[in-house]
Amino acid sequence: MTRFILDSGDPEEYKTTKKLFEDNGKELWGSTTNPSLIAKKLSASGKKLTKTEAFDLQKDIVTEILTLVPGAVSAEVYADQDTSAQDMIEQGREIALWDKRVVIKLPTTLEGMKARTDLRKNGIVTNNTLVFSEEQIFAICLHEQLIQNEFPSQDMWPSFISPFVGRLDDIGQNGMILVKNGMDIKRKFSSQMWMLEASVRSSEHMDKGVSLGCELITAPLKAYQAWFAEKAINSQIDTSGPIWHIPEELMKIQSLQEYFDAIESKKLSLDHELTVKGIQKFVDDWNAILN
Repeated sequence: MTRFILDSGDPEEYKTTKKLFEDNGKELWGSTTNPSLIAKKLSASGKKLTKTEAFDLQKDIVTEILTLVPGAVSAEVYADQDTSAQDMIEQGREIALWDKRVVIKLPTTLEGMKARTDLRKNGIVTNNTLVFSEEQIFAICLHEQLIQNEFPSQDMWPSFISPFVGRLDDIGQNGMILVKNGMDIKRKFSSQMWMLEASVRSSEHMDKGVSLGCELITAPLKAYQAWFAEKAINSQIDTSGPIWHIPEELMKIQSLQEYFDAIESKKLSLDHELTVKGIQKFVDDWNAILN
């Protein structure tokens, strides 16, 4: 079953979207937020904040959204290219204290995966964001498998993987192929994870994600309005295409030490130009509201 999530930092949009779903016999289950969406809420006023005030604002917004949806609310750590894993860990632990339904969004980078290690060992559900390659999806699934082997947990729900389909479409690729191939990769592992289709731009994106069995889809209000207005869409997006073949040596990794050795040696790559650009966009948007 696919659960639907609103991608917004504005609680008023959650009220509008919740009613839209109810009017169409469906449920708005959760929320994704990020620095860009939080900054957007403030941009009209031109108000500038300190980092502490910005963090408190994020908490206030997430807390209000939690009263409007029954499921997970993703809140993102502040991270630029130089942010250390320890910094992300400290932020993630603090954000996780806001509510048991809060999921910690982490960038899919080396430091982000180091932070993920600590948070998952401590039973904190995570959402790997800015995912653009099958190799990144494999790396996240493998990491979760290794964590569960050492630190089995009973979480409220599985951790999330967020492929950004629209941003791949923007550069002439087919983002839904990543979702389809990513679902196939995820099924190779015994540890459960949920695919969260993100950067949704169209009703076809929505319908194809449902047909592929995506556990979660996040989209802005305007995308949901179009989807419900169009009612039945038979998505014609072709998800046949090249597949990244997993090297046999990577399937033999049995420990977190071997895992991080493979990343640092580039045998397993987390690199993607859109991940770098996405991190920088979040930083730029966040810095725009900071003193």
